[in-house]
Amino acid sequence: MSGDAEDGTKPHIISILSGHEGCEMNIKALRKVLFLKLQTEDDKSNKKDFKKTVQSMETDGSLSLTEDGLVKLSKSSSKKSKKDKKKKKKGKKREREEAAAKEKKKRKDDGDDDGDGDGDGDEHETEPNATNTTTTDDSEKNKPCKDNPTGTTRLFLGNLPFTVDDTTLSTHVSPAIITHIKWITDKESGRFYGSAFIEMRNSIDAAHAVGISGSELLGRPIKLNYAPAREGDQWPPASKVITGGPTGGQAGTGKGVKTMSAKPENCTKLFIGNLSYDITDDGITKFFANVDAEIKAVRWLSHLDTGDFKGVGFVEFWNTEACEKGAQLNGKNLMGRPIRIDWTD
Repeated sequence: MSGDAEDGTKPHIISILSGHEGCEMNIKALRKVLFLKLQTEDDKSNKKDFKKTVQSMETDGSLSLTEDGLVKLSKSSSKKSKKDKKKKKKGKKREREEAAAKEKKKRKDDGDDDGDGDGDGDEHETEPNATNTTTTDDSEKNKPCKDNPTGTTRLFLGNLPFTVDDTTLSTHVSPAIITHIKWITDKESGRFYGSAFIEMRNSIDAAHAVGISGSELLGRPIKLNYAPAREGDQWPPASKVITGGPTGGQAGTGKGVKTMSAKPENCTKLFIGNLSYDITDDGITKFFANVDAEIKAVRWLSHLDTGDFKGVGFVEFWNTEACEKGAQLNGKNLMGRPIRIDWTD
């Protein structure tokens, strides 16, 4: 990443940071996401080049780096990135509209106005993802294409609503087709973290899905990033839908407030979920202060591959009495979302 390559890396760093909450990110997490995106080896040489690029961007004012390793995009770079993304999004929308117009004209010329192939022109309803279901040759599956130069078909999804299921998600990314879903859940409790990995039918479908990153699904703007499988990972999984919870195709726990599990003896810790991606230590501290529950420590959980916040964490209180007070807030509104709370060891 030296010389011209270094200059080519800067737009990727700006893009990654601008897509992250607050346009800031831990420098190690940023490096990991960048290397995944560029398919770069995580070795000493590339780490050194990455460091030089960040220092260069800090010098020219593109970003700032704090002593605790937090990289933050400057306001000017953030505005430019958002402007470029908006322009790109408009371009993609125009392309889709033009393609749809051409397809409609072709159907009309063929005497098949409704596109069902029978030439009768009658309207009818189709099931989600019923269109474009032809199989893809394995040799073409990971072929590089526009907006997906690496041909990656594995994607990471974040900020998913807790009521999402495989049907809802598949419909949202349609006409692109999802072949496998792996909901990310807690290994012990099966709690859904609000994120997932998906395998797309081919590289073109993957590019389409990443292109709608930021769109709202059940009221939440979801994140989609390319996430190539690491060496040794079993991907795609044997089953089409995998979840650590008991809900089958549904990732979350459904509507309403979930009943808390049995409280461990002398419990001083709580699991907290369905959190806003803008939550802070100060925000969660003030929330529990409403019931006079003083927090001793907070631990947020982030995804290992991307560094993205999972929307969940753990809070520890000074004593079990404060913990019990905090548990009373289960289902209460915090920054526009009903918080999920449960006991934990």
